[in-house]
Amino acid sequence: MEMDQGDTMTTKPTGLAAFTRKSTRQPEQQAESVPAGRKKAGRGQGETVALTVRLPRAEWARLHQLAVSEGVSLQALAIQGFDKVFAEHGLPLIRLDGITS
Repeated sequence: MEMDQGDTMTTKPTGLAAFTRKSTRQPEQQAESVPAGRKKAGRGQGETVALTVRLPRAEWARLHQLAVSEGVSLQALAIQGFDKVFAEHGLPLIRLDGITS
């Protein structure tokens, strides 16, 4: 197959490369796809931000057992721990305005 210098052969990526292509839409076009009255928040941009903590299964089981025995959630235990660290450093405690555990 002969090609002129001006012709370029484009191929569609396959496998994992198909998932790594950046969107060709402009940011203005992307913002228009969000329904009116709703703000599209990026990761970590909303009012509440999720936090992932990785633990060995045995340690998670210990924490879970403690939370059950205390009648609280793992969220509540984590906040108590964070508050103790803040208190040790003379910093204000965590405010949970409108956050449910």
